[in-house]
Amino acid sequence: MLEFSQLEMLIAFADQRTLSKAAEMLHLSQPTLTRAMKQLEEEFRVPLFDHRKNRLTLNENGQLAVEYARKLWQEAGDMVERVRSFDRAKHTLSVGACAPAPLWDLVPRLSSLYGSLTIGSEIRECQQLIQGLNEGTYQIIVLPEQIREPNWISLPWGQEHLFFSLPEAHPLAHRQGLEMRELDGENMLVFSNIGFWQELLMRKMPHSRFLFQSDRFSFNQLVRSSVLPCFTTDLSMKRNTTDYTGRVNIPILDPEANVTYYCHLLRSQAERFQAFLQDMRSREKDTDEW
Repeated sequence: MLEFSQLEMLIAFADQRTLSKAAEMLHLSQPTLTRAMKQLEEEFRVPLFDHRKNRLTLNENGQLAVEYARKLWQEAGDMVERVRSFDRAKHTLSVGACAPAPLWDLVPRLSSLYGSLTIGSEIRECQQLIQGLNEGTYQIIVLPEQIREPNWISLPWGQEHLFFSLPEAHPLAHRQGLEMRELDGENMLVFSNIGFWQELLMRKMPHSRFLFQSDRFSFNQLVRSSVLPCFTTDLSMKRNTTDYTGRVNIPILDPEANVTYYCHLLRSQAERFQAFLQDMRSREKDTDEW
């Protein structure tokens, strides 16, 4: 019966083209690899190699064997990874979100409901989240819109509203509301890792220059000392992530600047996350709760 080690040797020989190079790559002696190739040929009961003086090459049978060997080797690797992922999924809960704010409340709630699980979270682009949920990378994802898929469960998880934060001396600081086009072209301070909000800013304000800051302390210092406009949200202000003393926070009127988040998970996971679904449905009548 064929062994996977033999398939590995055959693939190595096909890639390296000589026994000596293949043996070196596999950390084997050349005589050991030569015997393995002879045994492999005996297993197939057909010639796999052309034997020439001081040289061994694959014949058509051998080339076909290599083609199948590569497929089997890949499938074996996939099998191992899938089994490992399945085991990890039993002990971990991976959450993906389109923005930071949904995670502020979601992760603690999941931790309280599933204390025996390790909760992991990260911010990714929406398309990556959708693909990750379908492939099992994430068990729960949060998107800035509801996606109706037959195999998905989708329920609201709060709202978030974007604001301009302007210095009090800014010419537009007296306004009750602003559209993004009205500040398009101005230099703007922006905190990094804000998820889908970043794409929205760059799309709606193509003529602005965005000065991104990845360190929260540095960003806060710049907000306090700079005359540049920046952004905030109602949830950030509620959480007091930044000191906006000396600034006026003005709602952004563009429809895209006001979003309702939705939690999505696969229907096949409904029984596992029954407690979470009950918690979500208790919030459904009040999507402003955070």
